[in-house]
Amino acid sequence: MILLLVSGTAVGVVLFVRRQRYVKSLRDRGWTFVGSPAFESVARLSNPPFGMGFTRDPDDQIVGLTSSGRPFQVIEYGSEYWKGWVGMVTLSRRLPELWITGGQTQPRAGVAATMVPVPPQLGAGWTVGVQDPAFATEVLSGQLCTALLTLASGQPGVNLSIDGDQLVIQDPPRKDPELLAPWLDQVAMIATAIDALPLDRWIQPPREPRLTFYQHPDWWWIGQDDSLLHSTPTTRSGHDHSTSDVIRGRDGDGPPFVAFTHHWKTTRTESSTDSEGRTTTRTVTENHSEPILGFELPVGMPWIQVSRRGFGAGISFESEAFNEQFAIHARDHKFAYDVIHPRQMEFLMAVRPVSFQVVGNWAWFEPGRHDHQTIAHSSVFLRDFLARIPRFVWKNLGLHDSPYPQA
Repeated sequence: MILLLVSGTAVGVVLFVRRQRYVKSLRDRGWTFVGSPAFESVARLSNPPFGMGFTRDPDDQIVGLTSSGRPFQVIEYGSEYWKGWVGMVTLSRRLPELWITGGQTQPRAGVAATMVPVPPQLGAGWTVGVQDPAFATEVLSGQLCTALLTLASGQPGVNLSIDGDQLVIQDPPRKDPELLAPWLDQVAMIATAIDALPLDRWIQPPREPRLTFYQHPDWWWIGQDDSLLHSTPTTRSGHDHSTSDVIRGRDGDGPPFVAFTHHWKTTRTESSTDSEGRTTTRTVTENHSEPILGFELPVGMPWIQVSRRGFGAGISFESEAFNEQFAIHARDHKFAYDVIHPRQMEFLMAVRPVSFQVVGNWAWFEPGRHDHQTIAHSSVFLRDFLARIPRFVWKNLGLHDSPYPQA
């Protein structure tokens, strides 16, 4: 035991001294080392590995200027989907997302992009992804390709992206400042090549410095907001109610939403009697949670519930195929028939959404889990569902027209 304790202490001292020397070597270069950076360090970033999941964990951070005076950041970052180091330098403009991968590197998980042809200058082994192929055509100049090849010559692979006004590259050589400095200068050369291009027509609007989600610029992470417990259909029994991972937002002109996990506890007393007739009592506390997802509608509607067929057939519609798959319950049957018309039935059978119900001016879903993929799917579905409600129904509810015109 003593030998283990002494050995562990010695290892701890060695690691501490090594870390202090490393931090000093960074500061000797005029760089700043931050052991516990705030969320603001990654708040403006929303493309993978950022912008994914609810756990956003920035750790050790190095900030400073490259030899050409361009601001940079190297940071350790973790989430449910990825953990590692990223380096980035600042661009002069906020630009659309762009993905360039080369060498022995896999494309980043979670990226949704269109693959486009690679310039001949880069050669084989490279992939390029964008949202708009025209942007890639304008960015992939000869000077940029030369800078990319220079960076790739000193490492096994390149995994680069544009995230707003940041040029982000995974796996920087952060352990050795003697290697990190020239690596950052090479990344700065890529940024200089991009800045030199006539890309002003692609400038993106600035974003608020808050934690957002990939390809959902109008979502933002709040964290905890227990006031929602009084205005949402959460379970009321039990005690110690709380919320976590609260998200608010909307997609385009779709209805705004709130989503979170509701936590609570229940306590019960259990009694048992042993073979000698002695009775003992103990208190058992259990933890519970449920996902909550609701969308605010522009006007109050009669109550209606759309769910998969289970116990209870619900209202009968003219389509037997629909009746076999879905159960529709409503207090106003005429309203239900107006909303669930033949085209709406075809849409529901094709999409097969999770159960939801409209209560006043809210649509509450039963998502089964709390994650951004489920929120995104439900958001798109509900927007399309509402767009299929006839105009006369919206007018009967007091609106002059449908607030969700079909594309």
